[in-house]
Parts: sequence; structure tokens; C-alpha cells
Amino acid sequence: NDLPSVVKEKVSVSDVEIRRRGATYAIDTVEELEKIYKEAEIFWIIGSDAYANIDKWQRSAELQDKLSFIVIDRPGGSGDGLDISAIDISATEIRADKEVHGVSPSVRKFITERKLYASK
Repeated sequence: NDLPSVVKEKVSVSDVEIRRRGATYAIDTVEELEKIYKEAEIFWIIGSDAYANIDKWQRSAELQDKLSFIVIDRPGGSGDGLDISAIDISATEIRADKEVHGVSPSVRKFITERKLYASK
């Protein structure tokens, strides 16, 4: 219920970052999305743990000017973001653990089949 009304009206998930080869940065993804969705307001859903380090991201100030962040509380986090009852596992842990422990078999299969979180 805390989501901005525009998010509730229309949400689109993009795979532009997954399709990109080589090193990829959030700013590159946002610039590509701006070309595709010229007038759209862009929201980036991010865990509170990652958001705590946003100032270290590539071209961070420019990135923060271009979009709005929806911060999701991570288990054990500060409680400053939205609580969606997220499981206690991070993308870093998924990349490090090929067995993807801590997630359901169906989610593990989805991640494996689509090579999500894999090194490029």
C-alpha cells in the first residue's frame, strides 16, 4: 500500500540488463530504458542492503537524478524500506552458491534455466 500510485497503475519488468553482454551498470540500463520508454517515470526496486551503498555505484548522482528508488527491507535490515517478508538471501549469495539454497525448488529451477545471477 505504500507504493506510489503510478506504480500500482502500470508495472513493466525489463530484461535489458540481462541481455547486455559484458560489464553492466545500473546507469547503462536506465539510459537504455529512457530510449525505449521516452516519457515514462522509472522506478528501481532495490534491497535496503544494496541501497545503503548506492553512493558507490557507477555515476551514482546521475542515476539518482534519473529515477526513483523503491527500497525493500532486507531481513535483519534497518526497517526503513517496505516490508514484503523477503527471504533472507541476497543476489550475492545466489551468485556464490550454485545450488541456490534458501529458495524453493521452483524458484531455483527458474533461476537456473534462465541463467539469472550468472556471470556473463
